[in-house]
Amino acid sequence: MATIRDVARLANVSVATVSRVLNGSSKVSEQSRRAVLIAQKELSFCLNANARALAHQDSEIIGATVPDLSDPYFGAMIRACERTAQLQGFTLLVLQGFHDPLREEKAIENLISHQCRGLIIHALSMKEQDLKAYMQRIPYMVLVNRELEGFKDRCISIDNEKGEYLAVKHLIEKGHKKIAYIGSSHKIHDAFERKAGFLKALHEAGLEADPKLILEDEPYLEGGAAATRLLLSRKVPFTAIACYNDNMAAGVMSEIFEAGLSIPDDVSVVGFDDLFLARCLNPKLTTIHHPVDEMGRDAVLLSTSIYNQSPEPFIPSTFEVNLVERKSVTHPKA
Repeated sequence: MATIRDVARLANVSVATVSRVLNGSSKVSEQSRRAVLIAQKELSFCLNANARALAHQDSEIIGATVPDLSDPYFGAMIRACERTAQLQGFTLLVLQGFHDPLREEKAIENLISHQCRGLIIHALSMKEQDLKAYMQRIPYMVLVNRELEGFKDRCISIDNEKGEYLAVKHLIEKGHKKIAYIGSSHKIHDAFERKAGFLKALHEAGLEADPKLILEDEPYLEGGAAATRLLLSRKVPFTAIACYNDNMAAGVMSEIFEAGLSIPDDVSVVGFDDLFLARCLNPKLTTIHHPVDEMGRDAVLLSTSIYNQSPEPFIPSTFEVNLVERKSVTHPKA
């Protein structure tokens, strides 16, 4: 592999001149610039971004962590972050934490080592005190989908409990009394909050939560399907299912159809997130709108505003959740 010294030797210039050319400095003659660029191309040499960042104590990178890029929700979030970063002239570096506190911490440390000009962190499994230590250490670190006491001005999130409450309240208003809940098996705060919203809506309506109608699994298509198979095997009557997210809802719907039942005539289904997927299902999924695109955008703008010490700091939007009615919910059969 070619080095910067190889480029300097082939171009017959100093290493410092090669560095100035590759870093865009104007303090070099046109003849030397041309010789360096020709040598660089001939040797297929690329300047190491990490070395450049360390030399300048800076980089053109914004770092982000998410649990799992295969999840459409996190894909949508990163797409929004990437779009905003690109408009500002930055490159987005994304690492995954896979809902593991040690991997989340390692991802954050890795991004810090890259001298990023902004950090967008989605880490729901790390302990609060560990995240607070990073927030104190890195003033431009912004959390998405999590709030920390003392750092709320750098946290961008929604009210998960309210969102699930709205979903279940909608089912109750349609006349459903036997409502199942399929939640996430991950021990993270939004899983707890959404389940709390489900229970709150039932309690407010004077309905009891049947433990046999509450299940948890991996928050993906497969998890939703597996939980539904278990739910059906219990032979406990229900007329509606509230789901942790749209991915699980899609798996739920597949198994409901497989069992020879109809949606929404036999079983009503409601999701959470309002991903593009929700509009592609048949019937189209009633769900809770989660403003993931806007949250990703604001996270990048807030982080870079702090890093650049902007005289007028960026103020993120106030994000609300709301019910999006489509075709997967109707009144239960008499």
